Amino acid sequence: MNRLSLRSHLNLSISFALLLLIIPATAGAVSLRAFSASYSLFSGGMHVANTKLSLEQTGDSWRLRLSTKARGIYAMFTKKQPVSETTFNLHEKGVRLRQIVTSDLGDEKKYELATFDWESGQLEVQRKGKQKQLPISEDVYDFQSIHLLAAAMRQQQLKSMTVDFYKRGKLVKSRFVYGGKGMVNIDGKKIESNIYEQVITRSNSKLKYYYDAENPMLPLRIETLESGKNSTVMVIQSVDWSL
Repeated sequence: MNRLSLRSHLNLSISFALLLLIIPATAGAVSLRAFSASYSLFSGGMHVANTKLSLEQTGDSWRLRLSTKARGIYAMFTKKQPVSETTFNLHEKGVRLRQIVTSDLGDEKKYELATFDWESGQLEVQRKGKQKQLPISEDVYDFQSIHLLAAAMRQQQLKSMTVDFYKRGKLVKSRFVYGGKGMVNIDGKKIESNIYEQVITRSNSKLKYYYDAENPMLPLRIETLESGKNSTVMVIQSVDWSL
């Protein structure tokens, strides 16, 4: 099945302008496009929520936004509506995060803010009513901006990278490894993808990403595997590159 017929098949849900950007990575440049995509979220094989992931330009910066809302009967048992926004700038060697905001529309107490000051080399974190500062020197990634790393690695044909990773108010090391090509089943259609695995220091979970072969920043499927718990899976349902 060719790419054109795949994109015709996917329902175009949210209208975003087609934006081209060049991200100068460590050893080359990778061309990316802004997008808005909708996903189904499964836990233990059950479709429990819907998720949206988007990339858009805000002034001279770019913003990645991920939001999730429970669906159907599951919405009766939880008020959680987590939202995460990651704002970043481009620089001559890669990506510089500016701000990470994590909140929950169903719980005002679930608010977290991480602000990056690269001139002073400081990261200021507000989490659970407390503040702290952490030193930063190398580029930092989080659960949204990790898609930028995947795109850069694909362009440079890198097999693995270990990076600083922001998670719940802390900076830890995370290893991102290319696992080869594979097929993803999207609504009964098999789509070629590039597979990456992520392991985070001091975490029991492992993440597996399947990226569109022609659009290396677009995740088609994300699996979170954790020992002793149900796995969670995000599967793409629609994407918009339309304008």
